[in-house]
Amino acid sequence: MLHILQMLLGAIETPGSFRVKPPYPKSIPPRIKPRGKAADVKPGTPLPGPQLGFVTTPDDLLVEDTGMPSRIDKAFSWDAPISAHGLMHMVITNAAKGDPYSIDTLFMYMANMSWNSSMNVPAVIDHLTAKDEATGEYKIPRIIYSDAYFSEMVPYADLILPDTTYLERWDCISLLDRPISDADGPADAIRHPVVQPDRDVRGFQDVLIDLGWRVGLQAFTKPDGSRKFPGGYPDYIVNHERGPGVGPLAGWRGKDGESFGKGEPNPKQLERYIANGGFHHHELAPEQRYMKFANRAYMEWAHAKGFLESTDRLVMQLYCEPLQRFRLAAEGHGAVTPPETHRHRIKTYFDPLPFWYEPFEEKAIDLNEFPMHAITQRPMHMYHSWGSQNAWLRQITAANRLFMSRGTAAEMQIVDDDWVWITSHQGRVKAQVKLMEGVNPETVWTWNAIGKRSGAWGLDKDAPEATRRFLLNHLIGELLPEREGGYRFSNSDPITGQAAWYDLRVRIEKADGEPPGTSPRFEPLTPPKGVGRSGR
Repeated sequence: MLHILQMLLGAIETPGSFRVKPPYPKSIPPRIKPRGKAADVKPGTPLPGPQLGFVTTPDDLLVEDTGMPSRIDKAFSWDAPISAHGLMHMVITNAAKGDPYSIDTLFMYMANMSWNSSMNVPAVIDHLTAKDEATGEYKIPRIIYSDAYFSEMVPYADLILPDTTYLERWDCISLLDRPISDADGPADAIRHPVVQPDRDVRGFQDVLIDLGWRVGLQAFTKPDGSRKFPGGYPDYIVNHERGPGVGPLAGWRGKDGESFGKGEPNPKQLERYIANGGFHHHELAPEQRYMKFANRAYMEWAHAKGFLESTDRLVMQLYCEPLQRFRLAAEGHGAVTPPETHRHRIKTYFDPLPFWYEPFEEKAIDLNEFPMHAITQRPMHMYHSWGSQNAWLRQITAANRLFMSRGTAAEMQIVDDDWVWITSHQGRVKAQVKLMEGVNPETVWTWNAIGKRSGAWGLDKDAPEATRRFLLNHLIGELLPEREGGYRFSNSDPITGQAAWYDLRVRIEKADGEPPGTSPRFEPLTPPKGVGRSGR
């Protein structure tokens, strides 16, 4: 609704309005399709395209002839057709339940899926240890996991691939992924090692490239069978080409390092980035900076650099035709139609014009019993496991509070530092309150990922992260209530599959007469031999 208002006002890509950061805008909709149909999957050969992409018609869905999802997370199925980022939060639950099928190996990296990156954490922990009653084997037989620290996910893995921290590794913040651009020009960046690892460990990208060569993957192997990137990830960053002259980094390309966007690999490219502070920024010419979706000067330049496939004007859609195609399919039109159990959902929510509807969870509970909204979000300085236990970050945020409106708290006779119970339809947690002015009276919120499970991360058993922390994740259900026939959709947006983190409703009650400390507490984890106080 907001973006349609901006379009109607002409407040996109004009001075003082919403502006696009290169390499965007891209084709509308983007032309990349997810691959993974039955004909795409052949043993010993790579997929013919990316696993993620942009669905525009029911023909693009990754479903079997019966309508069953092809992917374990059910992305690009009738459950969540336009799920461009997948449904990572559902992988463990689906794998343990064998829904839509069972798997033999789960390989995960970075995302702390047994703790702060999952909904309904107690249930997810149960799934990770659940056994088949008939065979006595784990329902998820094998788990491979990579992390830089002894995080909450590590104890559930059968094989652990140690990783390096941000300070010890190479990384590429590429224009092919999520660059650091601003509206006046494209920019990308690298991370590079500033300290050498003090243990036997390599960066995960180096390990993947090595594994890729060892199993003979074409992208990592030369025709003679030798390594294509013997120098590991830095070698890959410089020499990999997604297309002719297009690589992970756009700056200082070409043999002489004088090209931008397109050019031969430059063997000294990483040295140029380091000398420039780790980043490259290209300033657009003044005549290229606005109306990029219809600006000939910009579009011809962007096409030449590989950002755009053509110089055709990009037409923004008020009426979203791809959504209407799905609605028509739900009405029985076309060769690919949804199962009967999904038709009402598709017809209702795939409206080509935006509308508001009551969140699924709110519709299923008594709002008088759960009158407050509850929100959780990660602090940017602890966004991923790689960096969340740097000593100086712990000094900034070693514990989290429940932030609450001062006026609402006064009505409930709650004061700063009080302990309260936060209860949802899923369960309850105990936390310490911090009152503030800048929050909606009907909303409470907290930081995610600050709280750690006791024994993890090499922390002392009395560390504040373990004793004065809490997660709202425990209170958020990963599945919606059963529908007719017993089917349960994930607690996600019905179009994109985005996890419904912000739909949580709770009630707040003072924890009078109870000892201070957060709840629930899980059994402390025991680090394996050789893991030091740093958790590495």
